[in-house]
Amino acid sequence: MTGEPLAPTGETQRRRAVSTLLAAVRLAIFTMMVGTAADAEDDYVACLIDTAAKIMKSQVVKDPAAALEKAARICKPPPQVT
Repeated sequence: MTGEPLAPTGETQRRRAVSTLLAAVRLAIFTMMVGTAADAEDDYVACLIDTAAKIMKSQVVKDPAAALEKAARICKPPPQVT
């Protein structure tokens, strides 16, 4: 015995590499899903703001609440927004 730690076998190294790769792929998929949902929500809010601003420009008496209600009927929310 020389006191050196045993080196992992080639099979163990491959399993670790595959396991690490699968974890990285899962993380990437999750990140993409969360990012896509956030983008859809951002697009919806941007639509609301832009549409409400356009509606308010045409109002004689400025009513932000009414403009936002109309904008909410025009802009389609993403499925995950409730």
